[in-house]
Amino acid sequence: MEDHSGDIELVSIYKAPDEFMAKTIESLLESNSIKTIIKSYQVPMLDSIVTFIKGDWGELFVRAEDNTKALELIKGFLSEKDE
Repeated sequence: MEDHSGDIELVSIYKAPDEFMAKTIESLLESNSIKTIIKSYQVPMLDSIVTFIKGDWGELFVRAEDNTKALELIKGFLSEKDE
């Protein structure tokens, strides 16, 4: 997303496979003072068909200036989760 005279520039930081991971990553980032916006791809009454088609449940966005710190936190969390 572009910056328009005073608007906050947001960047996509993570594509969540499901709502649980979206909320988990959101909680991780916000507990480290990083504001997060979740954009769900889901469409009411279509159950999980959008997830099936797109491959992801939704996407998380943070401010551009928080990008590096957010990526480090997510990478650390995901590497611990896989151990």
